[in-house]
Amino acid sequence: MKNVIIKFLAVCCIVFIFSCQEDEFAGADLAPEKITHAERTCSMHEHTQQLLENPEYKAKHLAKLKLLNSMVSDRSVNCTTPTIIPVAVHFQGVNNPDASCLRNLSQNQVDILNDDIRGLNADISNWINNASNSFPGVSNGDACLKFCIATKNHPNGYGLVEGEPAVTINTTNGDFDSNWSGYLNIFVQSGTGVLGYAPLGGSGNGDGVVIEATAFGSGSGCGSVSPQAPYNLGRTTTHEVGHYLLLDHIWGGNGGCNNDDNVADTPVSTEPYYDCPSIGQSSCNSTDMHMNYMDYTNDACMYMITEGQATRMFNYVQSSLQNLVNNAANVCDEDGSGGGGGSGPTCDDGIQNGQETGIDCGGPECAPCDSAGTCDDGIQNGQETGVDCGGPDCAPCQTDGECTAPQSSSVDILSNTSAFVDWEDVPGAIKYRIAYRIVGTMFWKKRTTAISERTLTDLVSGAQYEYKLRTRCTDGWTSWSPKKTFIADTEVNTGCDQNEITFQLVLDYYGSETSWELVDESNSVVASGGPYQDGNEGQLIQETFCLEDGCYSLYVDDAYGDGICCDYGDGFFQILDSHGDVIAYSDGYFGYFDVLDFCAFEGNLRKEGERKDSKSASIAKKPYSSNK
Repeated sequence: MKNVIIKFLAVCCIVFIFSCQEDEFAGADLAPEKITHAERTCSMHEHTQQLLENPEYKAKHLAKLKLLNSMVSDRSVNCTTPTIIPVAVHFQGVNNPDASCLRNLSQNQVDILNDDIRGLNADISNWINNASNSFPGVSNGDACLKFCIATKNHPNGYGLVEGEPAVTINTTNGDFDSNWSGYLNIFVQSGTGVLGYAPLGGSGNGDGVVIEATAFGSGSGCGSVSPQAPYNLGRTTTHEVGHYLLLDHIWGGNGGCNNDDNVADTPVSTEPYYDCPSIGQSSCNSTDMHMNYMDYTNDACMYMITEGQATRMFNYVQSSLQNLVNNAANVCDEDGSGGGGGSGPTCDDGIQNGQETGIDCGGPECAPCDSAGTCDDGIQNGQETGVDCGGPDCAPCQTDGECTAPQSSSVDILSNTSAFVDWEDVPGAIKYRIAYRIVGTMFWKKRTTAISERTLTDLVSGAQYEYKLRTRCTDGWTSWSPKKTFIADTEVNTGCDQNEITFQLVLDYYGSETSWELVDESNSVVASGGPYQDGNEGQLIQETFCLEDGCYSLYVDDAYGDGICCDYGDGFFQILDSHGDVIAYSDGYFGYFDVLDFCAFEGNLRKEGERKDSKSASIAKKPYSSNK
């Protein structure tokens, strides 16, 4: 009886709670209800169901998840150049604020976040030297992301001076501010009744994470904004940013052994842990990972993420938060080094190779191939200085039948933010990789594909890009091809001045069954495509059209009558406007056809309806081998 009473009192005296919000729209009515400290529950999953009742939200949310599942990760376990994410910190309702102290506290919190998200925190030794023994085969992760507090090009009206950190004091309200689109916003509030909350998969449209003022940062704090034990090591922000980057709670949210967090290397558990439990406790026939940042333990007792969680966060940034990544160069003075991230490469160290790190420090241009099929010292970069520090990426000369980097390629501009790149097939190629960046910036974005083409969908309108290609052969990756450039600007390349739409189609395994048509009001075919090759499950097909005012229908047909989801891959299709917003969406679950009807007038698009053939449960199964 004594133990029962102690447990009851422990539950009743718990002070704060991690409370979460699944939301990518603005509006105070979508914020979670304030709860008392003793309730210690999370309303994220209940709140998600409420949000999913909004068709626009549901379409965007499902599309983001499917795009995430269809992409191939380019994250390297040995991260050298982390992806930069700009941050703005907004203190609200602070009496007699000490601006200097709050700026320092903000940097302290972001430093903690950087160390935690990359596995560089000092207490990761608790995992390496002890806890990891209870989880054979599981490694702690490095998400290869770096958060920086923005220091330039601040929005007007917040009292910020160029060069100062983006730390606002009593100039914002709530959990959304559209003026701060392109940032991961941290809203610090007092008396919330919760430790914090965040959308499960943020949008970068002015949303962010909310942190209770008594759980922000570490140390002595700044007056009323002072971290209090046992939540005084900055891990609440790590937890909520995890949610923002699409990490669920470690136990899957709803409890019970049938729920999961969609990460393969985190064990299933029934419910959250509190305080500082001993290592080795278990549920669902496996040891529970309560030291994970996505559980509910005290700050001192959570100290790691897994490799699978790190990959999920990185992939979500690459697939759905490129607006943050693209804004980093505009607002951050960061190069990927420091902040717990280790020293980045420079042009003075004499050992960095530009083709891997993205550093290009000059050197002679590549020499052409001679008649013998060799390169005349085209790979000797910077020899005039005696330092090999990158320079152009010279492709090896190709002989007949040799597996090497693609030698010719072309670019079709689809919209101001997307481009289609294709290149020649290379004999013996297993897959290809394309790297691209804005000319003059440091870091390459890399995408991998099994076929000799790739659509780039995260471009900055009007920017000049450079790109390069390489091939994966049986004996490894080739060197990069010479760089080529293009401009992401439809006015330069396509000149659409009417109604621009983008059609995105993600294939299932049986691409040969899939075709589509776009027809106008008179039933005349405007465009069509397919069928496609089998075996390219998850491949994204993208087409952009410039349409006259009128109403249209987009047909997607499946010749076998089993749609494109979900027996042989998670296929789907959608229509986006010129801003990238989804105006019509199909989940791919149909029989022989699914039709999205929409109208376009003076640049404004709207969905008119959907017509689909029902999928038959009796249709015969087909052979299937996933390429994932």
